[in-house]
Amino acid sequence: MTAADNNLSEALATLLNPSNVEDFIQCAVQLAWDPEALPPTSLLYPSFNEDIPKTADLAEYLWRQCFYYALPRRKQVKLAEDMRADPSRALDANRIIRSFFMDFSAKNPARSSEVGEVIAYSVVQHYLRAPQIAAKMALKTSANMPVHGLDGIHAAFENGAMTIFFLEAKLAKSANAGASSYAESAKDFLGNRAQYLREYDIVADLGNLDALEGEDRKAALDYFDIIGHPRLQRRERYVGVVCYSEKEAYSKKIAVGSGSIDAHEAHFAENLAKLHERYRQSALRHIEANGGDAAKCYLFFLAVPDINELRRKFYQAMGLEPPQDLPDGDDETVDSMEQA
Repeated sequence: MTAADNNLSEALATLLNPSNVEDFIQCAVQLAWDPEALPPTSLLYPSFNEDIPKTADLAEYLWRQCFYYALPRRKQVKLAEDMRADPSRALDANRIIRSFFMDFSAKNPARSSEVGEVIAYSVVQHYLRAPQIAAKMALKTSANMPVHGLDGIHAAFENGAMTIFFLEAKLAKSANAGASSYAESAKDFLGNRAQYLREYDIVADLGNLDALEGEDRKAALDYFDIIGHPRLQRRERYVGVVCYSEKEAYSKKIAVGSGSIDAHEAHFAENLAKLHERYRQSALRHIEANGGDAAKCYLFFLAVPDINELRRKFYQAMGLEPPQDLPDGDDETVDSMEQA
């Protein structure tokens, strides 16, 4: 790696936001590159308090991360400065951030899935060490409309190349249903040249790269100007972050006792890890069926006891009354893998 490459890598790393993900999300199977076992797939789950998954704690953490997820870098810096001068401005920050999120709609209950986008942001920033390049929530013209296009754009400069991560977040009733929905979304996005170019334009015109300085800023922006700098090569990876209701692993409990307090979480992680190959194969099948390249896809599955419980806790963390009538997930795909 040249000195200029090293400078760009370090400059992009400065865009990583404060995060303590591992206090709230644990990893049962790490993401690993294996050409014989594609796509690279990781299994995650909420931290436990003895035998209880800490769903409420996770929801509250995700709401706090919305300061970084929803706000452009310049707005983050300005609000942080204002709050240092006058702590009461924290109330303004809460109001501004909450205004980006959609109210629950009984007519369109599946739209109450923005917590999945915050999960995707948190997971990719932490596990791929890739900062968010554009705060797409801030581009919304109406709070009660979804963000169009990708759910997130992150990037990291590594091994002498810019890697751009296109994020797709899914809330699903099962791992297989989420993998199916992810693969279909990947096909739709990658088959839409106009939307593909639009995502690059968003970063170049409205992204967080303006927080960089001098040559580092110019070099980073050049990578997102695919029309003006066609000779610059970019690695593009389509990342699916699927938060789903896990039934099997959570059903295999051990009795509460006086032994190691970590025993319950360790037992769950062991049982979840046993499902890794099944979920990877499920994702592979859906990716191939949709004409995708599994070598360019990364999958993170976050196993929670009930996605609707997480949704409700997230509404509560926002200070809103949680809706009672929620969908099972972003889609109604039947989980044939788990029925087999």
